[in-house]
Amino acid sequence: MDKFQEMQSFVAVVDAGSFVKAAEALDSSKAAVSRNVANLEERLGVRLLNRT
Repeated sequence: MDKFQEMQSFVAVVDAGSFVKAAEALDSSKAAVSRNVANLEERLGVRLLNRT
């Protein structure tokens, strides 16, 4: 996966406050945004977001 897309998805989620709103802002699906953030977390070896 593209590192830039992973970071872009993470920033969008933080800015928007939710995965759904981030997906809308990025014109992407919620699943793709979630997958990008999960890939970034896996690469870094740390949990970046607490999901509820």
